Amino acid sequence: MKSKVTAGVLALLLGAWGVHKFYLGKVGMGILYILFCWTGIPSIIALIEGIMYLVSDDETFQVKYCGMPPKSQSDESTKDDSDIKID
Repeated sequence: MKSKVTAGVLALLLGAWGVHKFYLGKVGMGILYILFCWTGIPSIIALIEGIMYLVSDDETFQVKYCGMPPKSQSDESTKDDSDIKID
């Protein structure tokens, strides 16, 4: 489970080089940021991403940026078996 605060701070401070992408496990995007860091475009994108990371809630961050499956309200594995009657 990755920290949204860590990812946000990395994006704001070192985002031009894609450090936040490497932290989130998106190596291909990190390499792309490094290749284009001389243009300044990754810096602008990283600034926006860093703000988005920091203002999102924890579950949304984990699902959207870390690839974690969403928590389902009706998850079958968490149901209590005590209300099953056997005659």
